Amino acid sequence: MFACVIGGCEYLSKLDKLKADLAELKSQADAARETADLRRQEWAEIKAAKNKLDQLSARMAEVNRQRDLLDTQERKLTSEIKYMADSMTAAVENTRASAIGNVIPELRLEGRPALHNAKIFKITDDSISFLHEDGVANLHVKSDELPREFVEKYDLGPKSIHLGLQHLIGELEGLK
Repeated sequence: MFACVIGGCEYLSKLDKLKADLAELKSQADAARETADLRRQEWAEIKAAKNKLDQLSARMAEVNRQRDLLDTQERKLTSEIKYMADSMTAAVENTRASAIGNVIPELRLEGRPALHNAKIFKITDDSISFLHEDGVANLHVKSDELPREFVEKYDLGPKSIHLGLQHLIGELEGLK
């Protein structure tokens, strides 16, 4: 019987130890479960962040594609505008150059005596110079000495297309 008691005590002692081990394992399992839940949440957040990053990357790629397309269109338009501006500038300069040597039998001016046999010898952006029977006359747009028909025909003055185009070409070249 003594052996039974000792065996029972030993059994109870082992049982207590096993219960303690089981409690410890339960505690460790709970901690592992909590850690696993946290890791699952972190993984879900990482996946969501990756999805957002993928979406942003796709949008960025589209924005870059559109920017490249706009850059190409801008270069094309700038080139076309520069070509047209150069062409119009050349046309104005040709019109002015072809006028050199033209003789106007009588050039009537407001508030001044008429110029007789006035020969155009120089045209600038804001004036025309004439040789005439009585000498030389340099008529300016700013002081309204030049008749309106000359201002329009030879594109003179501060509002001239020629000056505007030169300014536009300068701006376009400044963009490069």
